Amino acid sequence: MKQSVTLKGTKDSFVLSLDEAASFVSIMKELNELLEHLNGEQKKSKEVQKEIFLEIKTGNRLLSEEQQELLIEEIKLKSTFLIKKITSDVVTIEKAIEWQEAVSLQMEVQTIRSGQVLTAPGNLLFVGKVHPGGMLRANGSIFIIGELMGIAHAGFEGNTNAVIVADFHTDAQIRIADSVEIIEKKNDHYDNVRKNEFAYINDLHILDFNSLEQLKRTRPNLDKVIGGLNEWV
Repeated sequence: MKQSVTLKGTKDSFVLSLDEAASFVSIMKELNELLEHLNGEQKKSKEVQKEIFLEIKTGNRLLSEEQQELLIEEIKLKSTFLIKKITSDVVTIEKAIEWQEAVSLQMEVQTIRSGQVLTAPGNLLFVGKVHPGGMLRANGSIFIIGELMGIAHAGFEGNTNAVIVADFHTDAQIRIADSVEIIEKKNDHYDNVRKNEFAYINDLHILDFNSLEQLKRTRPNLDKVIGGLNEWV
């Protein structure tokens, strides 16, 4: 008969695996028997009980909050294990949607006025005008078709792989992760300076600019995440 719970030792901790096909009642019953057996062995050895980290793996099963609480309570009550984490091979629908939004391209066609902030959880394609005092924020990259006169902040949660593609010709502020650059309006004699470029964090961890021709070379994985389901690498 297949076991509902399996305990295996690793280098510095233990892993408790739960059979995804077993009922939760069976799992709790076998877990109780396993913990009682371990307690009996420890008493026989008369060794001082040490706190050991324990990872619980549920496989293709998602435990409810109530089930997790019962599991944690049973282990804390009948063992010296310190539960490090509970992991599963599946995710909730909410988590899947959140992840999809974080790696997809969000398109917005509008005008951002002073005091307004537009935020995207992933990559942002913005078509319109950002007035002074307005802000675009994206945890991924920002692509602007229009006028940027306010603030564009890409990778605002610390993503240094993010880029900003825009016509950097008007007064504006560029931010990628924690790096900031002030763009000052050029004279008429320099119309072609910083137009149709992209901003990025270079190998020296400095905010830098380059021509669009170099975008693919600088960020080769960029086209794999725009609108797709591939995670940023």
